[in-house]
Amino acid sequence: MSEPKRLHPITIIFNAAKNVKEVIIPLLLYFAVFAFKDGINTKLLMWAPAVIVLAGLVLMGVPAFISWLRYTYRVEDMELRIEYGLFVKKKRYIPFDRIQSLDFSEHILHRPFGLVKVKVETAGGNDDSAEAEMSAVKKEEAEALKRLIAEAKNSKNPNVISEEEVEVEKESILYKISQKQLLFIASTSGSAGVVLSAIFAFASQFNDIIPFEKFFDELQHIVKAGYVLLGILIIIGLILAWIISVVMAYLKYNDFTLKVVENDLVITRGLLEKRTTTIPIRRIQAIRIQESPFRQPFGYASVSVEYAGSAIDEKAEGLIIPVVKKNIIGTILGETLTDYSFHPEIIPAPRSAKSRYLFMKFCIFAIVTLILSIWLWPYGLLSALLIIGASVLGLYQFKSAGYSITGSQLTLRYRGIDQQTVLMKKNRIQSVDMSVNWFQKRAGLASVETSVMSGGNSSAKVKHIRLEDAKEIYEWYRPNIVKADHGNI
Repeated sequence: MSEPKRLHPITIIFNAAKNVKEVIIPLLLYFAVFAFKDGINTKLLMWAPAVIVLAGLVLMGVPAFISWLRYTYRVEDMELRIEYGLFVKKKRYIPFDRIQSLDFSEHILHRPFGLVKVKVETAGGNDDSAEAEMSAVKKEEAEALKRLIAEAKNSKNPNVISEEEVEVEKESILYKISQKQLLFIASTSGSAGVVLSAIFAFASQFNDIIPFEKFFDELQHIVKAGYVLLGILIIIGLILAWIISVVMAYLKYNDFTLKVVENDLVITRGLLEKRTTTIPIRRIQAIRIQESPFRQPFGYASVSVEYAGSAIDEKAEGLIIPVVKKNIIGTILGETLTDYSFHPEIIPAPRSAKSRYLFMKFCIFAIVTLILSIWLWPYGLLSALLIIGASVLGLYQFKSAGYSITGSQLTLRYRGIDQQTVLMKKNRIQSVDMSVNWFQKRAGLASVETSVMSGGNSSAKVKHIRLEDAKEIYEWYRPNIVKADHGNI
């Protein structure tokens, strides 16, 4: 049993900041309107904002202090026990058996004080949030708590385990990003579209404040001045969005390190915010190798894992290698993830499937091109480039499609924009679905979709493979049927 402990006092500032964040925009708008309103007494105008801010700090600071004062945590009877609540005291007891990992992150305000934010991940937890979060804990205490829980779970007599008796876990580095790789992944992150979408989404919240009508009137003048000028402005905007995405990726993946610690994969990354993510190896359901159009020509790929019992709040949480030469993935992970074959022999889709990948895309974009050509004649004719682009994409999707069965492992390879290669063990697959539509039936083709249990119940699907191959996958997965190692066929 350990004595109840409180979080670091800086938690008061964090709690108050959360409250301020929710009201900051309305306050700023109020001050803007108040300052320019006619008929307001000058002295009142001078003192009113200060009084409002002072009152706000008191109203937000007092609850933040009480929340910190009433929040305690301790370890007792194989449980992490947390008590909290502003007015009503709540208790949350989390058994060690349910705790999958303690993930750490460090913000800028954490580092000077040697603090970390602790996120408790549990089996069967909510997909959108952790079971519990402790916003400011001494790093040494967090590490000791993590080791204590791990040792207690592995010990036959956990009641006699104390923090002093816990041994430091052995670890080895599997991968550490180099500066060259960091610059490469930042330059090819492809997040410019995400940045632009975020800008438009943010701007759309202020329709009443931002003079969009005036902006579009000016834009019409620019269009009338010439399409060349408009094109230059668009290019400049895309370049700025790309630069922002590069900086964001650089900050996010800086010092990315993958370690194996006992039976866990531990990932640390980030410059401004240092994150530590722990993935229990036994909880890994599938391995996903992703090759983007920007990285595949250079032979690079990224590796992520689907794992159960995770509260994944962003895609990168399952990313274990952000960029690496594809041909050395097996060398890096082979000794740790020994059950997986990283270089299976892929059986490709038949040549008769090629037209299936091209035909639908050609029809869709031909219709789009026709509409745009009529609507924006003659400039709409440039949309014919979409047909070429769609055809090229369809061709690459055909070349990517394939599967492999190697002992107890099923590998599916397919492409949306990025090429995905998903490695799955038979005992981790939740379902295998085989579908045959009318057009596929005539050509002797079928589609296969699988799903594994993870934080997002991830799936993989390959289209237009041979019907016989789809049946082979289905029969391989059916229970009580023993198959030979098809990788040797």
